[in-house]
Amino acid sequence: MKMRVFEKNKGFLAQAIAFAMASFWVTACTSSNEDGGFAGGTTEDAGIIADLNVAGLTQKGPFAKGSSVTVQGIDCQTMELTNESFEGVVKSDKGDFGVENVSLSATCALFEVTGYYFSELTGKKSSDKLTLHALTDLKDRKNVNINLLTELEYERVMYLVTEKGETFAEAKMQAEKEVLAAFNIKGDVAGSFDEAEDLNIFEKGDGNAALLAVSVMVQASASEAKLAERLVEYSAVISQNGSLDKDAKKEVAEWATSAAANGKLDTIRKNIESWGYADEVPLFETYVKAVANGDSVTLSSSSSGTKAGMTSSSKNVEPAETSSSSGALPSGKEIASLSSSQNVILSSSEGSSNNTKDSYLNPNINYGEMTDSRDGQVYKTVKIGDQIWMAQNLNYTYLQSTENMKSTNFCYDNDPENCAKYGRLYTWAAAMESCPSDWHLPSKDEWNALFMAVGGEVTAGKILKSQTGWNNNGNGTDAFGFSALPAGERDDSEYFRYDGDYAYFWSATKYDSRNAYCVRLYHDLELAKLFNLENSFVFSIRCLKDYDSVASSSSSSAASSSSAETTPTVCKTDTMDACEYGKIVDERDGQTYKTVKIGEQWWMAENLNYEMDSSFCYKDSAIYCDKYGRLYSWSAAMKACPSDWHLPSVDEIHTLINPIGGSWDAGDELKSTTGWDDGLNGKDSYGFNALPVGYKDQLGMYSDEGHITYFWTSSDMDGRYAYNMHSSTGGEAFIVNARKIEGNSVRCLKD
Repeated sequence: MKMRVFEKNKGFLAQAIAFAMASFWVTACTSSNEDGGFAGGTTEDAGIIADLNVAGLTQKGPFAKGSSVTVQGIDCQTMELTNESFEGVVKSDKGDFGVENVSLSATCALFEVTGYYFSELTGKKSSDKLTLHALTDLKDRKNVNINLLTELEYERVMYLVTEKGETFAEAKMQAEKEVLAAFNIKGDVAGSFDEAEDLNIFEKGDGNAALLAVSVMVQASASEAKLAERLVEYSAVISQNGSLDKDAKKEVAEWATSAAANGKLDTIRKNIESWGYADEVPLFETYVKAVANGDSVTLSSSSSGTKAGMTSSSKNVEPAETSSSSGALPSGKEIASLSSSQNVILSSSEGSSNNTKDSYLNPNINYGEMTDSRDGQVYKTVKIGDQIWMAQNLNYTYLQSTENMKSTNFCYDNDPENCAKYGRLYTWAAAMESCPSDWHLPSKDEWNALFMAVGGEVTAGKILKSQTGWNNNGNGTDAFGFSALPAGERDDSEYFRYDGDYAYFWSATKYDSRNAYCVRLYHDLELAKLFNLENSFVFSIRCLKDYDSVASSSSSSAASSSSAETTPTVCKTDTMDACEYGKIVDERDGQTYKTVKIGEQWWMAENLNYEMDSSFCYKDSAIYCDKYGRLYSWSAAMKACPSDWHLPSVDEIHTLINPIGGSWDAGDELKSTTGWDDGLNGKDSYGFNALPVGYKDQLGMYSDEGHITYFWTSSDMDGRYAYNMHSSTGGEAFIVNARKIEGNSVRCLKD
């Protein structure tokens, strides 16, 4: 399944998300003429590729024999696919492939490989398939290697061409330099090292060593399934910003530090040597150690095969006694010192010299106040909608009945000054017992009620965040006085991270025996996200006043009204169908659609099937249109609904899903009772009958029938993305985003 990054960037998830990278060049091993390619070439005056045979290597580690390879034409100026496609396969476990008789109307092409691969970290064939891409110009080449760097650069190239107006050649050069720089690697793409399509982890040379280093650092300790998700996330971030964000860089640095210390790099080298394809494994360790030590590395010559020179100009750690310039492994003591130093540097927060908790409040809000009788600490409070919240994070030292009296709550980085600024961080078990009398840890539903009171989760993060204290100009409006601070977290490996970047708050709602729901606010996104994590993580607490303790009669009345809000009655089960149905006839083509009333809204109970420009049948087959309705680009979807009906907004989607389980559970209530993969059908409790259509991605490929459905909303995000509702074989109904050129389903809502 293709992941999307939820909310801002795909790939979760849409995007998120999805991560995109860049590189160099070395010729592929597979060849059948003197210059390493096959017969064929370009028609120069017309910019046409005619009968070209293309060879290359596919590498994470090498892709296994039988993996599929596709070459698609793509317009060098618009980055739109030309609908020309040619297929080949990987010939052996070395990852070599050939695609014959490629004929394209433009010289640019998108290469794609999908299959199992041999992992450098384990030495074994993967249990999950992976897909990698490479964008290239075939005008002067017959060899194209597909690898992690070509994957990570390709969305950045597309962005620079389509959004910034750069030529394909300019975009390629810029993207390759930016991706390498994200891993502390410097160099002149035009002169000192090869391009990504020519790199080969089985040959010596600086560029090849850098490719192998990036390949292992991106995977790090991630599972094979997580690797695919991480690539989407990295690509999405790089495509917009030309770099990884601070969190990703820190994650990579922490793994590199550990791998350099515990012998993992030696294991990786032995794994690659054991495959028997490398005459000499390139010196990738140099680049991994440089990231661990905070150094930058300058590529010299791809043909030299010598260790790249290391500069100290961007060194993050002082004093310089970590032996980085010599390339030797740092000692355990040096690594500990390094980790500590990096935590301080990477977590520094911008925008406030006054680090007391009161300095981050909104000066235009008239706050209330409460005193915790247990320790005398005073907290500001604020009323938002029908709820009264603490406007500051709890800072109570929870003492549980164990020998280790403080093992469940912490100051960030174990620094008391951070407790004074951010409050304490708590495990979930401690959080459940830490709020003072007449206050409680809010449930998932109570967090959702807060989001709705400030306009919905898509923009709630921006509205709830404090006006200062967030990194990278990520401050909020704090329009209601919630004043959320980026206190970061401590993960299950006991690393403190993300202060200045993220705020995490526990909810009281348990997910399963090991996980609980929490809220995340972002420095680089406007949304507020509910999801679940292991209850051993330590997060901030915002306490909510008990409803029966709210003295205000108006609040009580409002709360009563809120609790009495119409919740649709389950009207469809295995034994009955008592939903309130209607029907409409689309005057434009005479098609009839069943409609259903859910709450106070009238929805089409079937996907729209009106044919228009930029609408598609799944796999371009009319059979799927009859079964699922059509898929539409966002611009087409905005005009697709019949008279008196419209494409719903994000807020209207929330009106549908919030009363029937919210983002995490409403999907199960709306999905059809048949048709979903692995028997993971829905309940279809309200007659909505959401079908697993799949979608058409930005490259024109159809995927995920039986597993996923996406419904466009009318809510625009920016020039390239718009919001939609996503449901899969899980029970969720998330608001995510997608590129506007993608093809998603349409459900119309009555005006």
